[in-house]
Amino acid sequence: MDVLISSSVEKTLKDAVKLAKELDVGLEISRLPNMAMIDDDFECILREIKESVSDFDGKVTLHALFSDLNPASKDAALKKVAEKRYQQSFQAALTAGAKDVVFHSGHKGMKHRVSVQNYLDGSIKFWKEYIKQFEDNGMTASIENVLEDSYVNLITIVDAVNSPNLKVCLDTGHANLCSNIPVSEWIKTYGSRLHHMHLHNNYKTNDDHAGLKYGTVNFLDVVNTLKTENLKPVTVFEMFDKDMLLESLEIYKNLTAMV
Repeated sequence: MDVLISSSVEKTLKDAVKLAKELDVGLEISRLPNMAMIDDDFECILREIKESVSDFDGKVTLHALFSDLNPASKDAALKKVAEKRYQQSFQAALTAGAKDVVFHSGHKGMKHRVSVQNYLDGSIKFWKEYIKQFEDNGMTASIENVLEDSYVNLITIVDAVNSPNLKVCLDTGHANLCSNIPVSEWIKTYGSRLHHMHLHNNYKTNDDHAGLKYGTVNFLDVVNTLKTENLKPVTVFEMFDKDMLLESLEIYKNLTAMV
């Protein structure tokens, strides 16, 4: 199992790289640097990414741009913006040497049959085309649950696209906040579709991105389920507080030693 930290735990990407080196773990680039330049000088962003990770030997993954993006939007103009940002994310991943890229699902949680079906149809159509460049470059894209109250939609999309390069990312905090299904059940049901995980906790009231012991997710159950199901996803500790991160790395290490 690859263990990574989120670059958002530090103010700059270079500082995050430094911390990952100190901890001897991998790094997920969760926010692109110099976002104010994204439309005026995207090459500037790519240069900073390249410079920041140039001497980093650990595993690097990338969290794609996500703010207000839905590539399945029925609004052509909004869909075009989402596609542009997703393509910029892919370019950033290539620059960073990242073989794994995580994308938010884009679904806003509307519980309406027509809305959900439109989202599913649009997502499947988008991913069938977009995943081709991942296949060509030996990269994996994983779709992350955000507001989903179950795993059904993401399984539907991944199974319909039917590419070995399209998987799912299970965000434990999002699942705990938005769903009444235990995280262990998400893991079991995803099975081999599970390629990536974001670990953090909360008390089902806010997306706190808190440390492992600050919430209602049973991480011993998570570790046990991963072992029982023989799953070893890329695992990102997505805490943005450094003390919580360090504590959580130690807790997880102890949990894995118990099972």
